[in-house]
Amino acid sequence: MTEPLHVLIIDDAERDALLLLRALRKGGIEAESVRVDTAEAMEKVMADARWDVAICDCRMPDFTVEEALAIWQRDGKDQPFIAVSGAIGEEEAVALLKAGAHDFIKKDNFARLVPAIERELRDSADRHARKEAEELLRHSEIRRIQLQTELNCAAEMQRNLLPREAPVLPGFEIAALCLPARQVGGDFYDWQETTAGILTLTFGDVMGKGLAAAMLMTTVRATLRAVTLRVQPSLAVQLAEQSLRQDLNNSESFVTLFLARLNVDASLMTYVDCGHGFAFMRRRDGSVEELLPRGIPLGVPSKEEYQEGGCVFGKGDAFVLYSDGLIDALPDLTLDNEALAARIAGTSSANEIVDRLASMVVSCSPLIDDITVLVVLKI
Repeated sequence: MTEPLHVLIIDDAERDALLLLRALRKGGIEAESVRVDTAEAMEKVMADARWDVAICDCRMPDFTVEEALAIWQRDGKDQPFIAVSGAIGEEEAVALLKAGAHDFIKKDNFARLVPAIERELRDSADRHARKEAEELLRHSEIRRIQLQTELNCAAEMQRNLLPREAPVLPGFEIAALCLPARQVGGDFYDWQETTAGILTLTFGDVMGKGLAAAMLMTTVRATLRAVTLRVQPSLAVQLAEQSLRQDLNNSESFVTLFLARLNVDASLMTYVDCGHGFAFMRRRDGSVEELLPRGIPLGVPSKEEYQEGGCVFGKGDAFVLYSDGLIDALPDLTLDNEALAARIAGTSSANEIVDRLASMVVSCSPLIDDITVLVVLKI
């Protein structure tokens, strides 16, 4: 050993203490030792945390070896405690070991002392390393539970931000579904009846997934709710882009967005597609119409102005919006608007269309990306 071992010798016989030290040196252990022989001295000396090992005689006039062991263990000390004696029997030795002594050595067999100390020091180091690892694991588990709790709260809050009930609109059905790839996600949909017979629909996909995307999604949703109350989609998007520009730049993110305004009485929908692209109108006869024009996502620098498009609903026509997670979940299939329109053939309600599209991916585990679907059906 490179450094002297700090040994506490508890023995009333100075000669025996010297024999112990000689046995240590003979075995190659340099030791700095202190001998105590009274209960008062032992209490005082044991308070010092520097001891590597205690060697205690089993026959002390002022106290018992069991009392010495109890004081040694009182503050959680795990360093080796070795009992020595030339008089006690096997049953007493076994009782000491059960009480927590690390070894028992007879005074006529000090040749065992050094191997016993070295073994116990290794075992003590292993126990200490295990204890530290267990403590780190415990703290890690506590932190994991805390993070899980926070994620559960965030997921619950995000679910509460999504509309709970579809609006009742004469001649129309609306349904939607959002499946986060993680507990929280960056997809969102929203609707609000800004005036009687006028419904604003918002569908967005924040780049990325997880908590960071969910936090940004919340900001985007709140901004869009504020700017869509009284203005047309193109102006609303422009105002939202100006408001969100700094946040999106700071987060190095962008948002694809589809913002629409449905005039129920006229069965007319005007919209702005900000880099989303995953939307189509399935006519009653099964034909599919692309919804143009398309612009750039929010957060992507450009001088391009957002342009509005428009479409008129006929009875049985379905407007379908979905996120790219639907495509990503099924990479082996060729899924485009035509293919998806074919898969919802024969459906008769907005909820049935959403369920049909969701059923394509419910068996995919885990999801690669958030999956969101929104459907407006003219009935």
